[in-house]
Amino acid sequence: MTKKVYLSVPLISNRDMRTALDLAGVIKSSGHELISPWVVKEDPNDGLNELGVFERDTNAVMRCDKIVADVSIPSLGVGMEVMLAHTLGKRVICVYRQGTRVSWMVRGLPGAILIEFKDGRDLTEKLSMELSGKK
Repeated sequence: MTKKVYLSVPLISNRDMRTALDLAGVIKSSGHELISPWVVKEDPNDGLNELGVFERDTNAVMRCDKIVADVSIPSLGVGMEVMLAHTLGKRVICVYRQGTRVSWMVRGLPGAILIEFKDGRDLTEKLSMELSGKK
């Protein structure tokens, strides 16, 4: 069954487009629907103002079945999306690069799946297994 997955990645500071593209690719190749395709666009805001971005992102989190969030780089927006998903009872999967100091709020989030990865290949393998349920 296709699940709707919201991909949450930092968009303002320290944007890591390579990891965002890898994550989007894994979500799609695992048979899930990526409902936040703007995160891998050159202009993720699509001409929206601040309120428009807030409403678009919030509504998408409300529609998703699960969220995959890159928490390697601190981001207020990613943190807000993770907390909203958690509050709504969505499945939360947080990925982070090996050696990253991850917030204790994220580490302590009840029910969250935390995936540490070394490189793109490691990320692809681990997230694919998690999304397919073949852990």
